[in-house]
Amino acid sequence: SSDLGLPRVPVLRVRVFNMGANCAGLRSSLKNMADDNCVSRSSAYDPSDEAPKSATELSVMTLNLQYFSSYPKDSTAAKERLAQVLHGDRPPDVICVQEGLDSRDVLDEVGFGLTVCSAKQGLAESVFDMVYGDQPTLKACDPATHQHLLCNQIYIRRGSSWKLIDKGAQQISRDLQLAGGGGRLTGKLAIRSMVWVRLAHADCPNLTVMVLCAHITGGRFEDQYFVQQLAEERKLQLHKIISFFNDRPDPKADDVGILVGDFNATSVYTPDGPMHNYYKASIASSEGVQSDAVVAGCSDPSSLEDLFKAYMVSPFTAISEHGWTFAYDRQQVGYTSGFGHCIDHMAMNRALQVSGTQVSYLTNQRFSANQQDTQLPLTDHNAVKATFVIKNHEKTKVAVFRTEYDFLQHLRRFKALVHVSGFGCKQQYAHPDQVVRDVAAYLFEGENCLDAIYGPGQWAACYGGDPLKAEEPDVAVLVDQLRRRYSMHLIAIQADKVEREWGGVGDHVDAVYYYPTEYLADGKTVAWGGFDGKRLVGTTRILLEVNPLSGLPLYWLAAGGGEITRDELRAAWERHISVLLVPAKSRYPADPAHPYGPCGAFMETLKTYKQDDVRGFIRLEE
Repeated sequence: SSDLGLPRVPVLRVRVFNMGANCAGLRSSLKNMADDNCVSRSSAYDPSDEAPKSATELSVMTLNLQYFSSYPKDSTAAKERLAQVLHGDRPPDVICVQEGLDSRDVLDEVGFGLTVCSAKQGLAESVFDMVYGDQPTLKACDPATHQHLLCNQIYIRRGSSWKLIDKGAQQISRDLQLAGGGGRLTGKLAIRSMVWVRLAHADCPNLTVMVLCAHITGGRFEDQYFVQQLAEERKLQLHKIISFFNDRPDPKADDVGILVGDFNATSVYTPDGPMHNYYKASIASSEGVQSDAVVAGCSDPSSLEDLFKAYMVSPFTAISEHGWTFAYDRQQVGYTSGFGHCIDHMAMNRALQVSGTQVSYLTNQRFSANQQDTQLPLTDHNAVKATFVIKNHEKTKVAVFRTEYDFLQHLRRFKALVHVSGFGCKQQYAHPDQVVRDVAAYLFEGENCLDAIYGPGQWAACYGGDPLKAEEPDVAVLVDQLRRRYSMHLIAIQADKVEREWGGVGDHVDAVYYYPTEYLADGKTVAWGGFDGKRLVGTTRILLEVNPLSGLPLYWLAAGGGEITRDELRAAWERHISVLLVPAKSRYPADPAHPYGPCGAFMETLKTYKQDDVRGFIRLEE
């Protein structure tokens, strides 16, 4: 689905600020911690910002047209709806279409020119073949289109400042034979292709951008065959696409690759998530799937679901293996299919700044009692638009992640994870060197320290991403000193507003996860962390809800800290995370009568606990 642009609009710019120069403004903002939350589906944007000369923006949209099966018969109303979606401050430069038809072009009349089409390159099959002759599906679309070619396409907005320098198409699927039975057809796997364009811009003369559009094998027809080598097939399709980019002619070191398309899967498969529910409802009991399981010697239900999980996440595994990362996930755009899943993705060869993401609702949810998202559906997908800041590659050792999937993949490189919290820039530490020594004793020194249990360099530390300012010794100074003295791998977790408006968290960390900024009910005030009643918000939510998905042993260390630290410590304890309080005195205590903060009083209430293997840490008994 799509957010397209109609009129000619000037390319919008983004200024990337130097963190040191703007630290005071950021620290002032971070002091105003919020306890409420409202997730914004569309990133904040300030049109007064201007980019440096060596940077510009490229806006890309993914739009699955569902072979016009849901497209309105009223062509005038449909055109008006498309125009409504495509107008705006940031019209897309490029639209990547999946499941278009070679016989129909609805984007030309709203300002976009067809640049490349897989059908015109001889790399497409009919609607009938692509849906494997499924009669209910065929009855839902115009019979006249059954033999029309279903294709991938790329459109470029007329008037875009990005210039086309090359284009093409390539088959990415193998000619596999699928065994039928159980209501399934026997025959060749439907063809899958990738179309691409290579673009250049006057503001970035030292690089080109390749946008690659694909629709990966999968979906409700092919999912029924998943036991038959299709996990490997889906993974190989991504390898072919990325290898094509890597082998591009006349490569430049700063070239950008952006892979766009329908992956027919969410990036994260959890025991109670949407992909598991889909498997249980539509796949597990299929006669054909059960027959394939017998042939494969997979009689155990949990082992069969493990195969399905591997099949679903295989494209993401391939992308991760190549070092590419994603531009957004469900946290930014919500659901993109009519079945409540985020299956339309964009991946990047390097961690570009994404200055905005936006979803346009072009379908309604099939299994939801909530109010409809749109009065005039155009397809069974929502459109997603992402705007990328394109510039030369910056030399940095900081790994940047913008999606839950990429962040969790990074965490899984380690054997354990410890969160370090404490006094912020308002209260600070009275004796910072002493605090560093006290904390180090539990993490790096003596028997049963974290290093002794898991090994030096085998565990990682994370914190809330406070900016580093040596003259204001707070938790950022604490973790920076631990990293410098003991080579501790340090991860910052911070709202993406910090990157967009203040240039990021700085280079005193090894990695950073920028999660979608959350807001209070007014939609303007940032909820940096803490709680809305009992509901987690901001950085606190990531620490306590997302980090556990890594499957790693988790530890929560508080070196002093104020009320938010105390509340987080309590929340970690209630979730059976091992906790430790290292007493530390505040330089500017919020309550002079309690210079060590309120955490000690909470810890004294813990009477029944179990000692962790790591010295000093305790956790709630099961």
